Amino acid sequence: MTTTMMKTKLALLGCSSCLLWLASATAQKPAAANKSPAVMAYKLIGLNVTGSEKYTEKEILPASGLALGQNVVEADFKEAARHLGNTGLFSDVSYTFSYSPAGTKVEFQLTDIDDSKLVPAHFENFVWFSDEQLLSELKKRVPLFKMRMPVSGTMPDDVEQALQAVIDEKKIPARVDYLREAPQQGGSLIGVAYRVEALEINIRNVEFPGATPDLLPGLQAATRKLAGARYMRSPLAQVASIEFMPVCLHRGYLKASFADAQARVVSQAEGEVEVDAILPLTPGKVYSTSSVEWKGNKVIPADDLQRLIHLPNGQAADAVRLVSDLETVRKLYHGKGYMAAQINPKPVMDDERSTVHYDLVVNEGDQYKMGEFEVAGLDSQARAHLQAAWKLKEGDPYDSEYPKKFLNENSRLVPGDVPWAIGIHEAVNERDKTVDVTIRFSSK
Repeated sequence: MTTTMMKTKLALLGCSSCLLWLASATAQKPAAANKSPAVMAYKLIGLNVTGSEKYTEKEILPASGLALGQNVVEADFKEAARHLGNTGLFSDVSYTFSYSPAGTKVEFQLTDIDDSKLVPAHFENFVWFSDEQLLSELKKRVPLFKMRMPVSGTMPDDVEQALQAVIDEKKIPARVDYLREAPQQGGSLIGVAYRVEALEINIRNVEFPGATPDLLPGLQAATRKLAGARYMRSPLAQVASIEFMPVCLHRGYLKASFADAQARVVSQAEGEVEVDAILPLTPGKVYSTSSVEWKGNKVIPADDLQRLIHLPNGQAADAVRLVSDLETVRKLYHGKGYMAAQINPKPVMDDERSTVHYDLVVNEGDQYKMGEFEVAGLDSQARAHLQAAWKLKEGDPYDSEYPKKFLNENSRLVPGDVPWAIGIHEAVNERDKTVDVTIRFSSK
């Protein structure tokens, strides 16, 4: 929880005149009425906010726990400042207040935390609400919520409680929980994911509004494995990237994009909900290939490389086939010992003509040589026969295709009375630019 500095500055406007006014009021009223001026003096009649670029008085007032017209003392301002600081949205919170015959005014000086410390909130499976409905309900209950939040402070819990209230209001028998998200490889948190628990929410069908007729058959075929799967937005986004996007790229829709998944409740029974998942698609234009140019290649002529690429000029640019073709090119380089070779496609799109030109940039790197060869898992006689048959000598340019060819051509040297699992391990040594090869045999 972010520690906030609580500063109190008491600004008594016209202090001496204020004391005279109080004394005069006391003299003019009977003892039974002496409390009236004090009550008026402490009525909250105004709230002002300075310093914050993200939040207005209209948002800060309900978030502070104060209300115009209520009777307040300084302890109420301290509590309001503490409450604002605990949200985690501000790096500094202070306040000043002033009295007048009409009442009390307070001003909060706020410093917003840096945007880099905010992460997006995700709502995984609130299938009964559109995003707009859910956001509207949250704003009623958490006035400072704006889709990005600190991972510390009370804000994540405040949103959880608000979501639970929304669910309870609809009499949905579920529990709201949340998870702070981090990348798989570790590092800083990247989001806060809220989800409904204690209910099975499963997919019946997947729809693709916006999809063109030529895309629908491929998209629908790719959804078959999702029937009966659990509905969650984040996994669906991954499926869209891995399974659905290639359907678009294969047909030249190079700028296709999927929006966040929505859901339509189809049926609801005790403990189970069935939905149709909706993935809006913006396919964009079909781009045809205008030309392809190789850059950076020295070892292999461009004509030889181009024979491996299937991007005919004037036809839809099949980006999926291009990825496969570039992998073939990479293997060609590896077969000549260039184990670190990389080929990066750089598309240059002409939106007016709906064409794409590809620069295929080659970084060949150094040529690697054959290092040590070892056979493991066989008896000494079989090892000796295989090592004698190995023709790639130390110091020769390494050929990554050779180990597989070697095994195919010398299978007779492997004892045939045992079913073998055979593994080929290449140890690429960057320092001395060599590759050590171990062929390991293990009985199945």
